[in-house]
Amino acid sequence: MNTLGLDISKDTIDAVLDKKDGLKQHIKVENNKDGLGQIQKWLKANRIRKTIVAMEATGIYYENAARHLSMQYPVYVINPLRIKEYARSQFKHTKTDKADAALIAEYAKRHHDVMQPYTPPTAENRYLSKLISLLQQLKAQLTEAKNRKHASQDEFVISTHEATILLVSSQITATANEIDKLITQQNTVKAHYTNLQTIPGIGRETAATLLRYLQDKPFQTANQFISFAGLSPKIESSGTSVKKHGRLSRYGHKRLKRSLFMPALVAYRIGAFPQLVSNLQKSKKPKMVIIVAIMRKLAKIAYYIYKSGQPFDRTRHQMA
Repeated sequence: MNTLGLDISKDTIDAVLDKKDGLKQHIKVENNKDGLGQIQKWLKANRIRKTIVAMEATGIYYENAARHLSMQYPVYVINPLRIKEYARSQFKHTKTDKADAALIAEYAKRHHDVMQPYTPPTAENRYLSKLISLLQQLKAQLTEAKNRKHASQDEFVISTHEATILLVSSQITATANEIDKLITQQNTVKAHYTNLQTIPGIGRETAATLLRYLQDKPFQTANQFISFAGLSPKIESSGTSVKKHGRLSRYGHKRLKRSLFMPALVAYRIGAFPQLVSNLQKSKKPKMVIIVAIMRKLAKIAYYIYKSGQPFDRTRHQMA
Protein backbone atom coordinates (compact mmCIF):
# COMPACT_ATOMS: atom_id res chain seq x y z
CA MET A 1 0.00 0.00 0.00
CA ASN A 2 1.18 3.52 -0.82
CA THR A 3 0.94 6.01 2.02
CA LEU A 4 1.49 9.76 1.86
CA GLY A 5 2.38 11.43 5.17
CA LEU A 6 2.04 15.21 5.44
CA ASP A 7 3.66 17.38 8.09
CA ILE A 8 1.81 20.68 7.80
CA SER A 9 2.80 24.07 9.19
CA LYS A 10 1.44 27.54 8.56
CA ASP A 11 3.56 28.14 5.44
CA THR A 12 4.86 24.77 4.22
CA ILE A 13 3.95 21.11 3.76
CA ASP A 14 6.52 18.32 3.95
CA ALA A 15 5.24 15.24 2.11
CA VAL A 16 6.81 11.79 2.38
CA LEU A 17 5.57 9.06 0.06
CA ASP A 18 6.00 5.63 1.63
CA LYS A 19 5.61 3.28 -1.34
CA LYS A 20 4.30 -0.26 -1.12
CA ASP A 21 7.77 -1.52 -2.12
CA GLY A 22 9.28 0.21 0.95
CA LEU A 23 10.98 3.09 -0.88
CA LYS A 24 10.40 6.61 0.42
CA GLN A 25 10.43 9.93 -1.39
CA HIS A 26 10.14 13.47 -0.07
CA ILE A 27 8.91 16.81 -1.40
CA LYS A 28 8.45 20.18 0.31
CA VAL A 29 5.86 22.67 -0.98
CA GLU A 30 4.07 25.80 0.15
CA ASN A 31 0.88 25.37 2.15
CA ASN A 32 -1.52 26.75 -0.44
CA LYS A 33 -3.52 25.64 -3.47
CA ASP A 34 -0.49 25.69 -5.76
CA GLY A 35 1.52 23.59 -3.32
CA LEU A 36 -1.27 20.99 -3.10
CA GLY A 37 -1.36 20.92 -6.90
CA GLN A 38 2.39 20.24 -6.91
CA ILE A 39 1.87 17.26 -4.59
CA GLN A 40 -0.76 15.81 -6.93
CA LYS A 41 1.51 16.27 -9.97
CA TRP A 42 4.39 14.70 -8.02
CA LEU A 43 2.26 11.64 -7.25
CA LYS A 44 1.31 11.30 -10.92
CA ALA A 45 4.96 11.60 -11.94
CA ASN A 46 5.68 8.69 -9.59
CA ARG A 47 2.82 6.73 -11.21
CA ILE A 48 0.88 6.64 -7.98
CA ARG A 49 -2.81 6.22 -8.69
CA LYS A 50 -3.94 4.89 -5.34
CA THR A 51 -2.66 6.08 -1.99
CA ILE A 52 -3.96 7.02 1.41
CA VAL A 53 -3.09 10.45 2.77
CA ALA A 54 -2.45 11.08 6.46
CA MET A 55 -1.82 14.25 8.45
CA GLU A 56 -2.05 15.56 12.00
CA ALA A 57 -4.87 17.79 13.21
CA THR A 58 -2.63 20.83 13.68
CA GLY A 59 -4.83 23.81 14.46
CA ILE A 60 -6.42 25.13 11.26
CA TYR A 61 -3.39 24.58 9.03
CA TYR A 62 -4.39 21.08 7.89
CA GLU A 63 -7.95 21.98 6.86
CA ASN A 64 -7.34 23.12 3.27
CA ALA A 65 -5.06 20.15 2.54
CA ALA A 66 -7.53 17.66 4.00
CA ARG A 67 -10.47 19.15 2.12
CA HIS A 68 -8.59 19.44 -1.20
CA LEU A 69 -6.94 16.00 -1.20
CA SER A 70 -10.05 14.17 0.07
CA MET A 71 -11.65 14.84 -3.34
CA GLN A 72 -9.19 12.37 -4.87
CA TYR A 73 -7.72 10.18 -2.10
CA PRO A 74 -8.82 8.65 1.23
CA VAL A 75 -7.60 11.10 3.89
CA TYR A 76 -6.98 10.40 7.58
CA VAL A 77 -6.60 13.20 10.12
CA ILE A 78 -4.77 11.92 13.21
CA ASN A 79 -4.62 13.20 16.77
CA PRO A 80 -1.05 14.56 17.28
CA LEU A 81 -0.84 12.75 20.63
CA ARG A 82 -1.08 9.42 18.82
CA ILE A 83 1.84 10.31 16.57
CA LYS A 84 3.85 11.52 19.57
CA GLU A 85 3.29 8.29 21.50
CA TYR A 86 3.94 6.18 18.40
CA ALA A 87 7.29 7.96 17.94
CA ARG A 88 8.14 7.17 21.56
CA SER A 89 7.18 3.51 21.11
CA GLN A 90 9.46 3.27 18.07
CA PHE A 91 12.34 5.06 19.85
CA LYS A 92 12.35 7.83 17.25
CA HIS A 93 14.60 10.70 18.33
CA THR A 94 14.93 12.71 15.12
CA LYS A 95 12.54 15.67 15.08
CA THR A 96 12.44 17.37 11.67
CA ASP A 97 9.55 18.16 9.34
CA LYS A 98 10.66 15.45 6.94
CA ALA A 99 11.06 12.87 9.73
CA ASP A 100 7.63 13.77 11.12
CA ALA A 101 6.01 13.33 7.71
CA ALA A 102 7.66 9.91 7.36
CA LEU A 103 6.46 8.95 10.84
CA ILE A 104 2.88 9.98 10.02
CA ALA A 105 3.00 7.89 6.83
CA GLU A 106 4.35 4.90 8.78
CA TYR A 107 1.67 5.20 11.46
CA ALA A 108 -1.12 5.45 8.87
CA LYS A 109 0.21 2.42 6.97
CA ARG A 110 0.01 0.34 10.14
CA HIS A 111 -3.23 1.64 11.61
CA HIS A 112 -5.43 3.00 8.81
CA ASP A 113 -7.78 0.01 9.09
CA VAL A 114 -8.93 1.15 12.55
CA MET A 115 -9.13 4.88 11.75
CA GLN A 116 -12.10 6.86 10.45
CA PRO A 117 -11.56 8.52 7.05
CA TYR A 118 -11.85 12.29 6.98
CA THR A 119 -15.18 13.68 5.74
CA PRO A 120 -15.18 17.34 4.68
CA PRO A 121 -17.71 19.35 6.71
CA THR A 122 -20.56 21.13 5.00
CA ALA A 123 -20.23 24.89 4.53
CA GLU A 124 -22.82 25.42 7.28
CA ASN A 125 -21.07 23.13 9.74
CA ARG A 126 -17.70 24.69 8.99
CA TYR A 127 -19.14 28.14 9.68
CA LEU A 128 -20.76 26.82 12.87
CA SER A 129 -17.37 25.51 14.02
CA LYS A 130 -15.76 28.92 13.44
CA LEU A 131 -18.56 30.69 15.31
CA ILE A 132 -18.26 28.34 18.30
CA SER A 133 -14.50 28.92 18.41
CA LEU A 134 -15.07 32.69 18.23
CA LEU A 135 -17.61 32.57 21.05
CA GLN A 136 -15.22 30.69 23.32
CA GLN A 137 -12.39 33.09 22.50
CA LEU A 138 -14.61 36.09 23.30
CA LYS A 139 -15.65 34.55 26.61
CA ALA A 140 -11.99 34.02 27.51
CA GLN A 141 -11.29 37.69 26.65
CA LEU A 142 -14.23 38.77 28.82
CA THR A 143 -12.94 36.82 31.81
CA GLU A 144 -9.47 38.27 31.31
CA ALA A 145 -10.82 41.84 31.12
CA LYS A 146 -12.90 41.35 34.28
CA ASN A 147 -9.89 40.00 36.15
CA ARG A 148 -7.76 42.95 35.06
CA LYS A 149 -10.46 45.41 36.10
CA HIS A 150 -10.68 43.74 39.51
CA ALA A 151 -6.90 44.09 39.95
CA SER A 152 -6.91 47.78 38.92
CA GLN A 153 -7.13 50.79 41.20
CA ASP A 154 -6.71 53.77 38.85
CA GLU A 155 -9.88 55.35 37.52
CA PHE A 156 -8.71 55.58 33.88
CA VAL A 157 -7.50 51.97 33.82
CA ILE A 158 -10.77 50.78 35.35
CA SER A 159 -12.86 52.77 32.86
CA THR A 160 -10.81 51.35 29.96
CA HIS A 161 -11.40 47.78 31.15
CA GLU A 162 -15.11 48.55 31.59
CA ALA A 163 -15.29 49.75 27.98
CA THR A 164 -13.57 46.55 26.85
CA ILE A 165 -16.01 44.47 28.90
CA LEU A 166 -18.99 46.23 27.31
CA LEU A 167 -17.59 45.77 23.80
CA VAL A 168 -16.71 42.09 24.25
CA SER A 169 -20.07 41.41 25.94
CA SER A 170 -21.90 42.87 22.94
CA GLN A 171 -19.81 40.73 20.58
CA ILE A 172 -20.61 37.63 22.65
CA THR A 173 -24.32 38.35 22.32
CA ALA A 174 -24.00 38.97 18.58
CA THR A 175 -22.02 35.75 18.04
CA ALA A 176 -24.48 33.68 20.09
CA ASN A 177 -27.35 35.13 18.05
CA GLU A 178 -25.50 34.33 14.80
CA ILE A 179 -25.06 30.70 15.94
CA ASP A 180 -28.76 30.51 16.79
CA LYS A 181 -29.70 32.05 13.43
CA LEU A 182 -27.45 29.67 11.46
CA ILE A 183 -28.94 26.61 13.14
CA THR A 184 -32.61 27.66 13.08
CA GLN A 185 -32.45 28.35 9.33
CA GLN A 186 -32.03 24.59 8.75
CA ASN A 187 -35.19 22.69 9.71
CA THR A 188 -33.64 19.28 10.43
CA VAL A 189 -30.70 20.80 12.29
CA LYS A 190 -33.08 23.07 14.23
CA ALA A 191 -35.03 20.01 15.45
CA HIS A 192 -31.82 18.34 16.72
CA TYR A 193 -30.75 21.63 18.33
CA THR A 194 -34.08 21.91 20.17
CA ASN A 195 -34.04 18.26 21.27
CA LEU A 196 -30.50 18.51 22.67
CA GLN A 197 -31.57 21.44 24.85
CA THR A 198 -34.13 19.19 26.58
CA ILE A 199 -31.25 17.32 28.27
CA PRO A 200 -30.75 18.56 31.87
CA GLY A 201 -27.98 21.16 32.06
CA ILE A 202 -27.61 21.54 28.28
CA GLY A 203 -28.09 25.11 27.06
CA ARG A 204 -27.82 26.76 23.65
CA GLU A 205 -24.03 26.93 23.52
CA THR A 206 -23.43 23.33 24.58
CA ALA A 207 -26.20 22.10 22.27
CA ALA A 208 -24.53 23.90 19.36
CA THR A 209 -21.14 22.37 20.24
CA LEU A 210 -22.61 18.86 20.50
CA LEU A 211 -24.46 19.34 17.24
CA ARG A 212 -21.32 20.54 15.47
CA TYR A 213 -19.47 17.28 16.21
CA LEU A 214 -22.42 14.89 15.89
CA GLN A 215 -23.04 16.24 12.38
CA ASP A 216 -19.39 16.29 11.38
CA LYS A 217 -18.25 12.77 12.33
CA PRO A 218 -19.75 9.39 11.29
CA PHE A 219 -20.04 7.93 14.81
CA GLN A 220 -21.43 4.40 14.69
CA THR A 221 -21.94 3.98 18.44
CA ALA A 222 -22.35 6.12 21.55
CA ASN A 223 -19.03 4.78 22.84
CA GLN A 224 -17.27 6.13 19.75
CA PHE A 225 -18.67 9.59 20.50
CA ILE A 226 -17.69 9.30 24.19
CA SER A 227 -14.18 8.25 23.18
CA PHE A 228 -13.94 11.14 20.70
CA ALA A 229 -14.84 13.52 23.53
CA GLY A 230 -11.98 12.10 25.62
CA LEU A 231 -14.34 10.78 28.30
CA SER A 232 -13.35 7.11 28.14
CA PRO A 233 -11.54 5.97 31.30
CA LYS A 234 -7.97 4.73 30.99
CA ILE A 235 -7.50 1.56 33.04
CA GLU A 236 -4.08 0.15 33.98
CA SER A 237 -4.21 -3.25 35.63
CA SER A 238 -1.80 -6.16 35.36
CA GLY A 239 -1.41 -9.12 37.69
CA THR A 240 -1.37 -8.23 41.37
CA SER A 241 1.23 -5.47 41.33
CA VAL A 242 -0.22 -3.00 38.80
CA LYS A 243 -3.67 -1.67 39.65
CA LYS A 244 -3.82 2.08 39.13
CA HIS A 245 -6.86 4.27 39.64
CA GLY A 246 -8.82 4.86 36.43
CA ARG A 247 -8.34 8.26 34.82
CA LEU A 248 -9.49 9.98 31.68
CA SER A 249 -7.73 9.24 28.43
CA ARG A 250 -5.45 11.97 27.09
CA TYR A 251 -7.00 11.47 23.68
CA GLY A 252 -10.20 13.18 22.63
CA HIS A 253 -11.40 16.61 21.67
CA LYS A 254 -10.64 19.09 24.45
CA ARG A 255 -13.26 21.64 23.37
CA LEU A 256 -16.05 19.05 23.41
CA LYS A 257 -14.89 17.65 26.74
CA ARG A 258 -14.68 21.13 28.27
CA SER A 259 -18.15 22.07 27.02
CA LEU A 260 -19.74 19.22 29.02
CA PHE A 261 -18.24 20.13 32.40
CA MET A 262 -20.64 22.92 33.44
CA PRO A 263 -23.75 21.05 32.20
CA ALA A 264 -22.64 18.02 34.24
CA LEU A 265 -22.19 20.24 37.30
CA VAL A 266 -25.70 21.65 36.82
CA ALA A 267 -27.15 18.15 36.34
CA TYR A 268 -25.42 17.05 39.55
CA ARG A 269 -26.83 19.99 41.53
CA ILE A 270 -30.41 19.48 40.37
CA GLY A 271 -30.29 15.71 40.90
CA ALA A 272 -30.90 14.86 37.25
CA PHE A 273 -29.48 11.33 37.45
CA PRO A 274 -30.13 10.13 41.03
CA GLN A 275 -29.46 6.44 40.47
CA LEU A 276 -26.08 7.06 38.84
CA VAL A 277 -25.01 9.47 41.57
CA SER A 278 -26.31 7.21 44.35
CA ASN A 279 -24.38 4.19 43.03
CA LEU A 280 -21.14 6.17 42.82
CA GLN A 281 -21.62 7.70 46.25
CA LYS A 282 -22.20 4.24 47.74
CA SER A 283 -18.88 3.23 46.20
CA LYS A 284 -17.35 6.28 47.96
CA LYS A 285 -16.31 7.94 44.74
CA PRO A 286 -15.15 11.58 45.03
CA LYS A 287 -17.30 14.36 43.63
CA MET A 288 -15.08 14.93 40.57
CA VAL A 289 -15.36 11.27 39.55
CA ILE A 290 -19.15 11.62 39.76
CA ILE A 291 -19.09 14.79 37.63
CA VAL A 292 -17.03 13.03 34.95
CA ALA A 293 -19.47 10.10 35.01
CA ILE A 294 -22.31 12.56 34.42
CA MET A 295 -20.33 14.12 31.55
CA ARG A 296 -20.16 10.65 29.97
CA LYS A 297 -23.88 10.19 30.61
CA LEU A 298 -24.69 13.50 28.92
CA ALA A 299 -22.55 12.64 25.88
CA LYS A 300 -24.24 9.25 25.59
CA ILE A 301 -27.74 10.73 25.85
CA ALA A 302 -26.85 13.45 23.32
CA TYR A 303 -25.75 10.77 20.84
CA TYR A 304 -28.99 8.79 21.17
CA ILE A 305 -31.16 11.91 21.02
CA TYR A 306 -29.40 12.99 17.83
CA LYS A 307 -29.75 9.52 16.28
CA SER A 308 -33.39 9.02 17.30
CA GLY A 309 -34.59 12.56 16.66
CA GLN A 310 -36.54 12.41 19.94
CA PRO A 311 -36.29 14.79 22.95
CA PHE A 312 -35.03 13.81 26.40
CA ASP A 313 -37.23 11.25 28.23
CA ARG A 314 -37.31 11.97 31.97
CA THR A 315 -38.56 8.54 32.97
CA ARG A 316 -36.09 6.63 30.83
CA HIS A 317 -33.08 8.48 32.17
CA GLN A 318 -34.18 8.50 35.83
CA MET A 319 -34.87 12.19 36.21
CA ALA A 320 -35.60 13.04 39.85
